[in-house]
Amino acid sequence: MTERARDPRTARTVASLRTALRESLRDRALDDISVSELCRIAGVQRTTFYTHYSSVAELLTEMLITEVDEPLDVVDTTGMSVAAVAALFQETLIASFEVVSADRHLFQVGLDSTASVPMRRLLTSAFVHRFEIAFSIWHQHGVALDVDIPIASAFAAGGLTASMEAWAFSDETDAVRWANTVRDQMAPWWPRGGPVDS
Repeated sequence: MTERARDPRTARTVASLRTALRESLRDRALDDISVSELCRIAGVQRTTFYTHYSSVAELLTEMLITEVDEPLDVVDTTGMSVAAVAALFQETLIASFEVVSADRHLFQVGLDSTASVPMRRLLTSAFVHRFEIAFSIWHQHGVALDVDIPIASAFAAGGLTASMEAWAFSDETDAVRWANTVRDQMAPWWPRGGPVDS
């Protein structure tokens, strides 16, 4: 989550805007929702909105990227086996797909509107960051030591972004199967640790 949401008053403002946007998107296209209308619904001044966001599309993008990124946090893996770390990574991936499932309509809106390009870019950037963290953890466990981290992270993140988009627009409901299939497409240096069962 961004720094601005740490202040309680700012967090309330952001939460009000997110709630208003969710309500508005139930029956309207993103591009049809104005800042003025959103602020009226949220009970927030326009100047306050523009302190945080440049557009309604940016609000949606940040909201969804934050939601899908949060489950990817990994606890301290010191003392864990490679297989246990692999299973932990897989659980976080499944949780992210489940977040998309829970908000599938909003992800479809974000990926099929003026927000689509920045959303894909920020999603990929968030995944690059997560893969870089994963590689540092793998290195601590003596795994994937010869991998070119910037290239591998960008490559894997691009594939994961495309997989998230395909998931968002699919009718699939089995996040475990989908995430396991995504994992199975990773390069051989990515430890598997066995499938996570449904």
